[in-house]
Amino acid sequence: MNSIFLLRHWIFTLLLGPIIFSIINGYSANWSSRNFSDFFQLYPFMVIIGLLFSSPTYLLYIFTTTVLKNKNIKIVHEKTILIIFVISGVFITTALINGTVWFDLAISYSLSTIIATFFFTMYFKNDKG
Repeated sequence: MNSIFLLRHWIFTLLLGPIIFSIINGYSANWSSRNFSDFFQLYPFMVIIGLLFSSPTYLLYIFTTTVLKNKNIKIVHEKTILIIFVISGVFITTALINGTVWFDLAISYSLSTIIATFFFTMYFKNDKG
């Protein structure tokens, strides 16, 4: 797996997570054009905060991928392991942060990482998944 995939996956997850979060909250609250404009004002802040809080998980993610690189594991199994790893990190991080919307944030970023994993292709030395 190359480092470009890891970087794309991380950035895509960070960019898509707040959008999914706003969609989830838009259904549970009265969504108006004012809320929509407020979202775009908060979006850069949400991405920066997501970057800071996701850094430990993605550093461990990079370590895990380097360990799995030398193993003879099928792409499907490796994707599954990595998705479970990132989702676990998301839930642990958001639970530690706590607050009223931690579960919605965890679901949003979990969906985002699943979409990112299947959206981008992993490239391996001898195996094209």
